[in-house]
Amino acid sequence: MIEMVQYNYIRFLYFNKHKSQREIAKEMGIHRATVKRAIKNPEQKYHMNVERDKPVNGDFEKRIKHLLEYNSNQPKNQKLTKRRIYELICEEGYKGSYSSFTYQARKIEEKLGI
Repeated sequence: MIEMVQYNYIRFLYFNKHKSQREIAKEMGIHRATVKRAIKNPEQKYHMNVERDKPVNGDFEKRIKHLLEYNSNQPKNQKLTKRRIYELICEEGYKGSYSSFTYQARKIEEKLGI
């Protein structure tokens, strides 16, 4: 993925140096669609438009919350990684993917202020 610094540089070349999208793409060695995207949208963040139901995570939300709270209170050298927490809940019957677990964990951490 292209970094935010590169998006800023693309916008600098386009608006300040008046280079064409094709010139910028050729100079930086990236696709023209990427240049177009950087020019069109100054803030490169992903936003979900609709909150979707998470049927797989629903049953495990309390367990994930408990593990994250417990983990935040542990000393640094005793904290569990997200991968290890995921493995633990998989042993308890969780069928979701790692990415859906980490999404759920981030949401819980935001609510708890961890």
